[in-house]
Amino acid sequence: MNNQRKALAVVDALATLLRKEITAIESGDFSLLVHYSGEKARLSTQLETLLLNDPQAVDKEHLSDLRNLIVRDQKYLRLAQDATAEIIQEVSNIRESRSMAGQYGRSGTQRGNRATFSNPVDKIV
Repeated sequence: MNNQRKALAVVDALATLLRKEITAIESGDFSLLVHYSGEKARLSTQLETLLLNDPQAVDKEHLSDLRNLIVRDQKYLRLAQDATAEIIQEVSNIRESRSMAGQYGRSGTQRGNRATFSNPVDKIV
């Protein structure tokens, strides 16, 4: 197989993998992302090597399509990363507020600094 055919095959394989990764993110199947990352790195390295040897091996249209997929994939990965960071922060906040440092002071007495004060149900104001 000549260099151009190899490069196009790698571009097609990488594009297919990026589409699968985007689908996995959209469906919330994040476990697949770990599986795809190694193959994505391998294909990217292989394509880079092929293009270094022959920069004209892949036409601009194929590279433009691949670039669009990469940008879309990167956007979804960033959104997933941001959502994960928010979830981690929320869990951390909940743990902190429910720990001894959150609801109770050093002496063991309950802190009175709640974000919203609620009246007991049986108390008439």
